[in-house]
Amino acid sequence: MKQTKLSVAIKATLLGASIVLAPASFAVDKELLDILKANGAITEDQYTELSMSNMMNKQNKPSDEMLKKMAWAGKLKVKGDLRLRQEFRNDTNGSSKREDRQRYRARIAVEGQVTDTVTAGVRMASNGGATSTNETLGDGFENDTVYFDRAYINWTPFSGLDLMGGKIKQPWEQVSGGLVWDGDVNPEGGAARYTAKLAGAEIIGSVGHFVLDDIDGYSFDEDQTMRYGQLTAKFNVAGAKAMLGGSIYDYDANKAGAFTSGGGNDSTKYSLQEIFGSLNINAGLPLTVYGQYVVNGDADGLNDGEDTAWLLGVETKMGRWKASYDYRETELNAVNGAFNDSDFAGGRTDSEGNRWKLSYKIDKNFSVGTTYIDSEVGQLNGDLDSDIWQIDLKAKF
Repeated sequence: MKQTKLSVAIKATLLGASIVLAPASFAVDKELLDILKANGAITEDQYTELSMSNMMNKQNKPSDEMLKKMAWAGKLKVKGDLRLRQEFRNDTNGSSKREDRQRYRARIAVEGQVTDTVTAGVRMASNGGATSTNETLGDGFENDTVYFDRAYINWTPFSGLDLMGGKIKQPWEQVSGGLVWDGDVNPEGGAARYTAKLAGAEIIGSVGHFVLDDIDGYSFDEDQTMRYGQLTAKFNVAGAKAMLGGSIYDYDANKAGAFTSGGGNDSTKYSLQEIFGSLNINAGLPLTVYGQYVVNGDADGLNDGEDTAWLLGVETKMGRWKASYDYRETELNAVNGAFNDSDFAGGRTDSEGNRWKLSYKIDKNFSVGTTYIDSEVGQLNGDLDSDIWQIDLKAKF
């Protein structure tokens, strides 16, 4: 029978007490014992001592040392996911560039409960880009490199407040397929996030300071950094769930040199202000309607007026099926092209178009899906049509 992470954690942490209270009738979970033996937490003799047959003997109660090891195992969580992808890409601007490639994304994470208020964890992933952990097949069967894409400590000094540092999961809220951040970006620095209930609404406030480039030969205040602040409210409107939020992402144009972005931007300054929201409604089918608007208030360069972006989308679920559609338009300097969605228009700004997604849940942790992106890129960024079709097979563990 399949076991959830929660069930394994509960079994491990309560194992000691259960053995003491009912040694004659308690059967130690074999799956948990196998894990502990495999990673060296218990010896072969200890494994036998804790086995079901020996546990029937009241005289063979486990030692305090073994009980501590079992409790420790319950504080450790291991999880991961694997995605296989077939991707077709066609970029056309007078001459056609076609690409057909097979890729995978592999990630595995370990998180430990250090104290009642502190957790620490790491996550390893294939490839090493800021906006993608995809590895392309076809390099003569060479072994692939693994990178740390998260390494963090999270402290919760009291309920509702999280203080986190290191290479962390994105601490801000955003709508599906957001304009500003690719989902694979894991910022580096520190953030604080506070969640509270107010007048029936959930209010989430967060702030952070992140290092983009630690420049050799300069002091800390000369480093290239990004600061942000966000306030989000989640509430009900006539029985429908809603979310509304606003953010500021401010990049340093520091003394050591302006931040180098990507995606075709010609701006060296970024102060992004965004508003976003979503609404869940029932129109025969459950629908989520969402939107986002972004403006770069500090855009400079020859195209400083190309500074806005917007997105509108809708999502629905039908049993095991999930479908979504969105349309977006991103002007040349509206967002930082180093960190925005790397799939849409190949990560280019000065683009607009459609995204369709459809997925089917084969089993609880196993699904298949497809995404089609039809986009146009402006003259300042190549003047081309960019079509992308992805077919994904996903497994979680």
